[in-house]
Amino acid sequence: MLGLILALPVLVGLALAQAATAPVVDLGYAKYRGFYSPEYDQNIFNGIRYAAPPVGKLRWQLPQPPSWDRSQIFPAVDYAPQCPQSPSSPGPLPAVPSGDEDCLFLNVIAPANKKWLPVLVWIHGGGYGLGNNNYANFMPQVHTNGNSYVVVSIAYRLGAFGFLASADVKKNGVLNAAIHDMRFALLWIKQNIYRFGGDPLRVTISGESAGGGSVMMLAMANGGLEGDLLFQGLIPSSPYLPTQWRYDDTWPTLSYQTFVEQAGCSNAKSAFQCLQSADTIVLQNASAIASSMSVHAQWAFIPVTDGTLIRKRPSEQLLVDKRVNGRRVLTGNNGNEGPFFTSQNVTSEGAFVDFVLTNYPRLSSRNVTSVLELYAVPENVSGIYADSDGVTAPFSTTNSNWAVGWQQAANNLYAEATFVCPSYWLADAYGAGLLRSAWKYQYSPPISSHGADVGPVTEDPTVRGTGLDAAFRTAFQQTWGNFVVRGDPTLSAAQVSGAGRGDVAAAAAGSWPRWGGRPESDFMLNLNMTGGMPVVTRQLVDGKTLELTSYVPSVDGSHPELKAAFSLASGWSWEGGRGKRCQLWADLGRWALL
Repeated sequence: MLGLILALPVLVGLALAQAATAPVVDLGYAKYRGFYSPEYDQNIFNGIRYAAPPVGKLRWQLPQPPSWDRSQIFPAVDYAPQCPQSPSSPGPLPAVPSGDEDCLFLNVIAPANKKWLPVLVWIHGGGYGLGNNNYANFMPQVHTNGNSYVVVSIAYRLGAFGFLASADVKKNGVLNAAIHDMRFALLWIKQNIYRFGGDPLRVTISGESAGGGSVMMLAMANGGLEGDLLFQGLIPSSPYLPTQWRYDDTWPTLSYQTFVEQAGCSNAKSAFQCLQSADTIVLQNASAIASSMSVHAQWAFIPVTDGTLIRKRPSEQLLVDKRVNGRRVLTGNNGNEGPFFTSQNVTSEGAFVDFVLTNYPRLSSRNVTSVLELYAVPENVSGIYADSDGVTAPFSTTNSNWAVGWQQAANNLYAEATFVCPSYWLADAYGAGLLRSAWKYQYSPPISSHGADVGPVTEDPTVRGTGLDAAFRTAFQQTWGNFVVRGDPTLSAAQVSGAGRGDVAAAAAGSWPRWGGRPESDFMLNLNMTGGMPVVTRQLVDGKTLELTSYVPSVDGSHPELKAAFSLASGWSWEGGRGKRCQLWADLGRWALL
C-alpha cells in the first residue's frame, strides 16, 4: 500500500506530461487532442467529425457541416462508431444495432513536426454495405516510406443509408448519398489538412474493393470534368463494379420498396418522410433484410447512375468518353478475386450459363454466345489445382488453387467482369491522355484472394510468420509511397538494392513502363513470390470446404528460399488473352450494366 502511495505522484506526473505533449488541432468548429506514437514518430487523431449527424431530416440528404462546439477539447484517441452494416446475400443478418447513424468521422495519421506533406486518403471496402475506416492501419506504411505523407481514412454511409435509390428518393432527397459523403470529406481535407502538416494541393485517393470502386466513382463524378480540384492521384485496388442500374430501374426500385415495407412505411402518406422519422433500429434491420435478399454474395444498395453526380456507366465513360478527374492512376487487382462471390455449384455449361444470367439478367442469348466463345471450358481440361503464372497454360480461365473446369470459369468470369476489367479500364482512361498517366499491377502470391493485398501493403514489413518476405512487403509499400509523394510508383536504385535477396528490379524506374492504353503497350507489374514450403489450409466458401495451397518459409532449409519475384507482363495477353475478355465486357456494358 505504501508503495502505491509513493508511486501515485509519479503516475500523476506522467499522465500530466503525456497530456501536455499530446497533439492538439484546432479546426475552428472544434478542437481535438490526439496522441503521439513514439514507435513511428507520428501524431494520431481518431474519430474527428467531418459532417453533421445524417439523421432525421438529414437522412438521404447532402452531408452538412458540423455544428460548432468549442466548449472543450475532444479526445481523438478511440475510434468513432462504425456506420450501420448491411450484409450480402444470403446473410447472416448482423446483430442490431450494428452501428450508429452518426458515423461521419475520419482518422488522421500525421508525421510529427513536418509540414506540407502529400496526403493519401483511404476509402474502406465492404460491398458498400459493410466495413469501417478503422481496420486498415497505415502507420507502418507511412513509416516504411520515411514518414513522407499524411494519411486520412474516411467513413461514409453504408447500405440503404448511403445508397437508397428510386424515383421517390430522387424527388425528395439525394441519390448516391455515400459518394457525396466522400466528396464532402475531400472538401474537409482541402480546407483543414494543412493543420495536420498536409498539403491540400497534393492529394491521392485510394481504396480496395468497394473502396476502389468508390475511387472509380469519384474519378467519374460530374462527368469527369472537375480536373484535379479535389485530388490529383488515384490508387483503386480491385475496384468493385457490380451492375450499375439507373436509379429508377426495376432492381433499385424493388430494393427501395422492400426497405419501405420492412420499415413499416408502406401505408404512410409519404413513405420517404416516414423513413426519415423512423427509429434507427427499425431502419438498420430493414436495410440488412433487404440487402440479404439480393443475388448470391451481392448487396442490394450500391451506386446507381443518377444523371447528375454519376452520369454514365464506367465502361462507357472510361473507355468511350475517357473523361476522368485527377491526373494519374496506380491500379491493381488480385490473382483470385472471384471465389468468395461465386456460387460453388457450377459443374456444367448449363450451370455456368445460369450463373451468368443470374448476375447479368439483361444479357441476350446472343450475348451469352459471345461470353461462351471466350470463357467455355474445353473437354480435355486439366484437373490440376494450381494458380496460373499468367503466361503458360493452364490459365485461370480453367484452373486455379480454388477450382477447375466450369467452376473456375465462373470464378474467373466474375472476377474479371467485377474487379479486374474495371482496373484495366481505369488504366486505359488515364493511360491514353496526353496530360495523364497510368501504372498497373497484379498481386499474385498464392492464394491471392480478394482483399489479400490490404495487409501486405499496410502492415509492418518486418513482421515474421507470413508467406511474404520483408523485401516483398517493403517494395510493395514503396510503390504506393512513391506514387503518393512523387506521382510515379517505380522504385529507385536504392530501393531496389535495399531489397537484398528479393528480386524486385522489374519495379525499378526504367523497367516498369506506364500503361499505354493500347494492346502493344499495356504492360503491368506482376507481384509474386518464388520458393517456400507448400502448406495446405482449409477455407469454407459457399458451404464447401476448399483445400488451398500457399507457401511459407522453410524452417529446416529443405525447400527453396521464399523470396520476392516481381516481373513485367503484357496485360493484354495475360491469362490467355485477358485484354480481349475485358473488351468483351466493355462491348456488353450496356446490357451487363458495367
